[in-house]
Amino acid sequence: MKKFVWIFCVSLVACNGTLTEEQKRKIREEREESQIKKISEADITEAAFTNGRAISAVLEKRDNQLKNKALIDSLENAFNVEIISLQSNDSTLRAIEQKIIEAYIAGGASTSLSDNIQKMGKDSILYTKPLMVEKKDGSVEFTKALGIRMSKRNVIRSIK
Repeated sequence: MKKFVWIFCVSLVACNGTLTEEQKRKIREEREESQIKKISEADITEAAFTNGRAISAVLEKRDNQLKNKALIDSLENAFNVEIISLQSNDSTLRAIEQKIIEAYIAGGASTSLSDNIQKMGKDSILYTKPLMVEKKDGSVEFTKALGIRMSKRNVIRSIK
């Protein structure tokens, strides 16, 4: 133990206690991130909509039917979320997800179906967006929904 303390003291003296500009910047950023902020539920909801819409915009451009697993995996890692396809015949859906699908189906061929945010417990948020298919006669039909499960903590951290 004495050797460890001695080595620690020698290394501390050798460093002269100075930090590089990069180290100072990182410490400053960590201090700013750890400050306590008061954030309203409306701010959290708006941030969840912003994050969900950003992810869904990428998916709509590149994979509207949610079949490209590599793209979905990379988006999940980049945004720290879980992206799922919500379909009415899926038995693995949670109760809230099943209710949302039922509401979208009840909306039928309406073009006014919009994205949605729901709380899932105390620490999760679910963003959903209906995926519609245009038929040959010009009408639209609900096929499935895009579901994005987000951690409330990550949504709060995304708020600047």
